[in-house]
Amino acid sequence: MTRVIAIANQKGGAGKSTVTVNLAVALGQAGRRTLVVDADPQFDTTAMLGHDPEDAPHTIADVFLGEAEADPALLCDVAPAVDLLAGDGRMADVELTLVSQVRREEFLAEALTETIPAYDYVLIDCPPNLGLLTVNAFVAADEVLVPISMIDRNAYKGASTLLTTLATLRKRRVSVETLGLLRNNVDVRRNTFQTLNDALPELDAPLLEAQIPMRSGFHDATTEGVPLVIRKPDGRAAEAFRELALEIDRPRAEVPDPDAPIVASRKKARKSDPTLVEVA
Repeated sequence: MTRVIAIANQKGGAGKSTVTVNLAVALGQAGRRTLVVDADPQFDTTAMLGHDPEDAPHTIADVFLGEAEADPALLCDVAPAVDLLAGDGRMADVELTLVSQVRREEFLAEALTETIPAYDYVLIDCPPNLGLLTVNAFVAADEVLVPISMIDRNAYKGASTLLTTLATLRKRRVSVETLGLLRNNVDVRRNTFQTLNDALPELDAPLLEAQIPMRSGFHDATTEGVPLVIRKPDGRAAEAFRELALEIDRPRAEVPDPDAPIVASRKKARKSDPTLVEVA
């Protein structure tokens, strides 16, 4: 069964796009067919995978505007076993048009309904805010991965606000769970790391074991449009992303209980649930 994971933090600079791209590549290298959906108007994820939205036949903006279906808009094999629904700067304007739409928080979930089953994982890179595009990602997702930059005290506050929003969505019958907090930009020699690390348990959310080290190579990889996991596969950062992929993928290896009740698809349930509402 496909796992749809939104990658989000209200605070910009937490490393969402870097995490999205390199985790996708690591999952692809592990044999997991992965789709990356770039829902951030800054489209950094698209650029990190070596693509310009202007060169793509269609983008996520075209899908939201009803000018293209998701499948024809995909850029296939942007990395081994990884496809991309490219981002687009027009998404900032698309978000404004959603305000007046009926069931506006479900556009992305509806658009991806036919596409999702072809993949093991769908990773959605969210904007650095809790607006309609991010809420669309949460409604489409099963889980949310929260990167926290361990050199930025404000990243903790952004994560705390995001977790509050997720709790509110769950009260409104949106079935999305917190996959975990991911320590990113880790430098254990810094006082900020220890301060934040000691505070993370207070967020009352799962803390992932994998930690992504702070490396200058990320900047070079971004400039070249080549994910660091590919550009420097033997480096410590690439190894950390492979560890993260393994940690996230671990539940898939568990043998299901044959006596467990069959639960109907939550995606189908969403379509008929009239109680879903936007969280601003």
